[in-house]
Amino acid sequence: MMPVPPLVATLVDHVPGLAFGVPLVLAAAVVFAGTHHESPERIRAAAIEWVGWLGGILGAVLLAVALVSWLA
Repeated sequence: MMPVPPLVATLVDHVPGLAFGVPLVLAAAVVFAGTHHESPERIRAAAIEWVGWLGGILGAVLLAVALVSWLA
């Protein structure tokens, strides 16, 4: 088994659901891309685009919640 880098371990420890959220975002991106395209190359390209969109939106929400909890 590969050792876990300290930064990853710290993030997983402090951000609940991160270990479950990342695979779900990846799965959702592949499903969304697969429903819109037929060729594997287009599915890969669209899945990368969807990961960017979903990760960006969810990351912004996470950042906003972290900021509000830090200010409160």
